[in-house]
Amino acid sequence: RYKEAREYRRTQVDASYKYIFEVLSVRLGLDITTVEEMILDAPSLEAFDSFFAKGGSKTLKIFYQEGEARGIECGRTIPGIAKGSKMMQLYVDNTPDKFIGLCLFFVRCKNDSPLSAKTIHEDIFFGVLDATEGLLRGVRNMIEKIFLPAILATNNWGALSQTKQDTKDKQNFVETINRYLSFLEGAIISIEGTVELKKIDYINFSKLQSFEKVTAAADDPDMVHQLEEVLMIWYRQIERVLIESEQMRKEADDSGPLTELEHWKCMSAKFNFIIEQIKGPNCKAIINVLKVGHSKLLRMWQELDARITDAANESKDNVKYLCTLEKVCQPLYNYDLVSMTHGIPNLINAIRMIHSVSRYYNSSERMTSLFIKVTNQMVTTCRAYITDGGLSCVWEQEASTVIGKIKDCMFLLKEYQKCFHETKQEILETLGEKTFEVSEMYIFGKSEAFCRRLEKITEMITVVQTFCALSLSTIEGIDIMAVKFKNIYQSVQKKQYDILDPRKTEFDVDFVSFMAKIEGLEIQIQTFMRTCFGRILSSQHALQLLQRFQKLRMPCLQEETVHTVGCVLQHFVAELEATKKLYQTQKDDPPLARNMPPVAGKILWVRQLFRRINEPINYFYKKSNILSSPEGKAVVRLYNRIACVLVEFEVVYHNAWMKEISQLQYPLQATIFVCHPKTGKFMVNFDPQIPEIVRETKCMIKLGLEVPEQAKRIVKIENNLKSNKLRLEGLLQRYEDLCQETPMIFVNLMATKMKKV
Repeated sequence: RYKEAREYRRTQVDASYKYIFEVLSVRLGLDITTVEEMILDAPSLEAFDSFFAKGGSKTLKIFYQEGEARGIECGRTIPGIAKGSKMMQLYVDNTPDKFIGLCLFFVRCKNDSPLSAKTIHEDIFFGVLDATEGLLRGVRNMIEKIFLPAILATNNWGALSQTKQDTKDKQNFVETINRYLSFLEGAIISIEGTVELKKIDYINFSKLQSFEKVTAAADDPDMVHQLEEVLMIWYRQIERVLIESEQMRKEADDSGPLTELEHWKCMSAKFNFIIEQIKGPNCKAIINVLKVGHSKLLRMWQELDARITDAANESKDNVKYLCTLEKVCQPLYNYDLVSMTHGIPNLINAIRMIHSVSRYYNSSERMTSLFIKVTNQMVTTCRAYITDGGLSCVWEQEASTVIGKIKDCMFLLKEYQKCFHETKQEILETLGEKTFEVSEMYIFGKSEAFCRRLEKITEMITVVQTFCALSLSTIEGIDIMAVKFKNIYQSVQKKQYDILDPRKTEFDVDFVSFMAKIEGLEIQIQTFMRTCFGRILSSQHALQLLQRFQKLRMPCLQEETVHTVGCVLQHFVAELEATKKLYQTQKDDPPLARNMPPVAGKILWVRQLFRRINEPINYFYKKSNILSSPEGKAVVRLYNRIACVLVEFEVVYHNAWMKEISQLQYPLQATIFVCHPKTGKFMVNFDPQIPEIVRETKCMIKLGLEVPEQAKRIVKIENNLKSNKLRLEGLLQRYEDLCQETPMIFVNLMATKMKKV
């Protein structure tokens, strides 16, 4: 019957089953046939059917651990294995005993359709929970080594967008997982840290429960001696626990305040478990016998009992008060520095309450230790805040973003220190309250070191911001400096250590090296700038180049800029003299630009001279204080004299032209045709001054000068004048042609008519 049931289960095995068996085979290192036979040992395959079916279970659990060998009810006999002996087994869905092996689980996200053998490899997920070192440790390892790294590596968070608030939500979610991992670790330590008094198998404690048997045992010297030996074994065990609890415990450098709570929870569990055993029947039986026998060990035991009781009370009291910190400490474990800053007063007040009320936890050492842990957690959270939970390196982020984060962190730590001192002062002013006798050097040493590190990082980022302008500049030859800076910066970026860890002293060495290289590069840039202005050909061009250097906004070039401005000013004096001489030479017949009319051409010429001296003086006035110096004042006086002459030249010629334009009406009122004085032929009487006046007017408008209305009207009718002139010339040409074509025989006949024309 059992064999028939097994064979029936075998007939159910299809391709989907085979896929599951294959996965188990690979993970367990067993051949697929062995896996199949071990699965068929189960009394039912209903869990498989439910997992494969539409609307069925979304999980399938297979447990692999040691258990009692199955009997004939599994449908087969295993050679060499007797019933009841231990062997490795596969259990489907649950285990008959405590789970101490591997849980191999399969998960499907959707069950709205049955699993297909063709797509089963895409529709299900596989995982392993290893409980061989304990279930809690197995769960912790799975979350820490599988789920958390997967979460940190995930970029697509579905509905969560990339806004600042959603980023905080993701960071808080990760921090919640980390806190749960810490909780699991604390639970593991508490369980593994319990001390079980040695079991004594050679004494039957059940025979020492009644008064008569206790009295009889007390009268037996051998029994009393034996019980005293047992008591000393337990005494030494408990004594060792007490000594260990009083020793300086080793903690991580970045442990936070909640680790203090976890420690005392662990100690409380350890001491309470010992007390439970002391109050147990076995220990009580020994104590009763030794009391009746007046053993001298009882006094030692009672002292030990008092010590362990006091230690248990201390740990319980510490847990009670430290639990009040749990809520106010939560902001320290989030990436929200605003809520953390607002929560500092509550945290300090909670510690103040513990200091004033707790019987055991108000010592200077423990208060200092607690504050140090608060500082540790603040620094840890600040580091996570700056790096977005370890996802973004400092050098990978926008400079302005990182500097903003650093400022937030430094404000938080200063606010923490400020709040501490304010609370300490309040305690001093409150009568009857015990003062904070703590070591501020130890409490704030790490935060101050972290702030110093942040200041150095800020200085480096500022340098990077400044020197990045080199790669954007178009100054010829400066690209070499940009490449040198890039190499210096990349050498810093390639460092593998955490620059936000104040304990990493390598950073201080690298910082000094970085700043020394930057200082050397600054000297090279100063030399480069000095070379660029070694030969000044024109003040205008020199100042244009100087402005390009100033756009770099490099502090190291400020002194060089001042020196360069002085050199350009000296050259400008020479240019002023040259301009003055040029004006004197060419003012009567200045060179005109191509196609420029006479008056506008002269005005444009003088304006170019004025611009040549005006642009440099404007730069000196707006962007330098050099004109306020004695040399600068002399330059201003010379400039004013020359500028006055140039402006006067323009005004004189412009006014003369305006006056000339007032006579425009006479050329326009002349007759349309005139006879040539020599040939007697008709000509179009178009004054040649009109095109020149039109050109002058247009140029004057472009130069931004005043133009009379009648000149504007001439410009407006320019096209009509030109077209009328062309029409008249065409009419005269046709008249000439007609006269030429007329036969001489008709000329005399038409003479009278032609004279009328």
